[in-house]
Amino acid sequence: MSLLSEPGRPVVVEGVRFPSGRFRLEGELAYPEADEPRGVAVLAGPHPLLGGDLRNNVVRVVGDRLARRGIAALRFNYRGVGRSEGPAVDVAQHLATFWQTSHVPDERDLWRDVRAAVDFARQAAGADLPLALIGYSFGCSLLPLAIPDGARPALVLIAPTLDKHDYTAFLSLELPILGVASEDDFATDAGRLREWFGRLPGPKRLIVKRLDNHFFRNHEAWLAEEIGNFLEDRWNDAT
Repeated sequence: MSLLSEPGRPVVVEGVRFPSGRFRLEGELAYPEADEPRGVAVLAGPHPLLGGDLRNNVVRVVGDRLARRGIAALRFNYRGVGRSEGPAVDVAQHLATFWQTSHVPDERDLWRDVRAAVDFARQAAGADLPLALIGYSFGCSLLPLAIPDGARPALVLIAPTLDKHDYTAFLSLELPILGVASEDDFATDAGRLREWFGRLPGPKRLIVKRLDNHFFRNHEAWLAEEIGNFLEDRWNDAT
């Protein structure tokens, strides 16, 4: 457990473990030290073969800064990554195939880890709190399957991989969605993203600008601010 003391609420970052099927996953839960959280967010990171762990610059900074705004934020390692149980991610075996196809066997099962993270975070922070599911890169594609029955979370898509994974399910979700991507993102053509986003049925906001291609280096604090503002606006509208 550690304590962050940068501007904003003091934040506790607590190492946690939680079940996902037969595996136990490693995570970090960031939350305000002195106040009760006023919302809960779960961050689904990039593909395990491409830096998809809880130390990723985007999921780490966004999670910590949301916690400074009073939102409990859980980041985690998918099965087989870091100290999460499960078959080890075999980079040597799968990376060449991944670069050719953008897929590896069983990757779609990782939505179960996102759903397990959502269940754990709601139990830890409060099941009645407003909920946000935040995906980065490949993690965006897993969000529809991870929505709990009866829940109506706000969704945040950071650099969604439209050109590489299936995003059809989003077209039937009447949920508030924030999309953020770089104009020069290699994973999704900006024009296609704008066209697809325009077809989403729920309340939405899309930001497309130069943001270090797919990686958001040196833009993490700005990104966290935009996400925090979006969530607060949506949750305030709902009350």
